[in-house]
Amino acid sequence: MHSMVSLIGLCGSLRTASTNARLLQAAVTLMPASDKLTIDAAPGLLPHFNPDLAPDAVPELEAFIARIRSCDGLVISSPVYAGGYPGTLKNALDWLVGTDAFVEKPFMMLSASNRVPAVEKSLVTVLQTMSGVHVDAASVTIPLLGTDLDTDAIVRHPDHAGAIRDSMQRFVDAIC
Repeated sequence: MHSMVSLIGLCGSLRTASTNARLLQAAVTLMPASDKLTIDAAPGLLPHFNPDLAPDAVPELEAFIARIRSCDGLVISSPVYAGGYPGTLKNALDWLVGTDAFVEKPFMMLSASNRVPAVEKSLVTVLQTMSGVHVDAASVTIPLLGTDLDTDAIVRHPDHAGAIRDSMQRFVDAIC
């Protein structure tokens, strides 16, 4: 038995009902019983990255960095926009670069589509450059693009639920 693992989910989409948001919500429900995944709303709330701005001058930014520093790992779920990942996600990541919050932090990718794998590979490269540790064995793609499955339907779908549950367990096991 391990102590509780606390994960933070970052969604690259700001749309409430995006496939990536629904996927992260399903992962919250399908986490191992003794562990926790919290979806962080910070990417949509942070100011534009500016190295002249001290993180402690912006309460939302200071709190975001503290949450990332204190979690055990990150679950990233992001759409592809115009051949890349969204600027709001990149902005949130940029704020972490000058801190120790993400150094040696495990992360996994939870994808709603494998339509443009080069974008996910690019995001993984950025996160590894930031000193994050990719747990590739936990990363998974759940084909939700073009479906209208809500979070409850994803959780009830035997293939999707099984793949998400297994993925989250592999991530927790890699962290412990």
